[in-house]
Amino acid sequence: MKRVVVQLADSDAQVLKLYAAKWGLTLSQVLEEMVRSHIHGSAAVCTFARDLLSNEDVAIDKRAGKDCFGFKCRCCAFTLQCRVGMYQGEWEIADRYKHLLIENEDAPAVL
Repeated sequence: MKRVVVQLADSDAQVLKLYAAKWGLTLSQVLEEMVRSHIHGSAAVCTFARDLLSNEDVAIDKRAGKDCFGFKCRCCAFTLQCRVGMYQGEWEIADRYKHLLIENEDAPAVL
């Protein structure tokens, strides 16, 4: 494991800290998922990112090609199955997180 130092504005650092606490994760766990979804998601559409992961012998995340890959994974009803490649469907919010959805008359609910 490598240690990476990240500098953030005080307000961003506070939001990150509270976000991690909400989900029972460390700051490192949250940032690792964010980095993974960004780079691996890029690899699904970008030859540079794909080749970078390939050259570093890093397997592309099984969720990388899905439109819902990223922050929605945290609340998905199928997150574990999807992470290992056993779920090919679209994002579906888990019942225990439905109370967090923002309802909007003009658009479908998005978390």
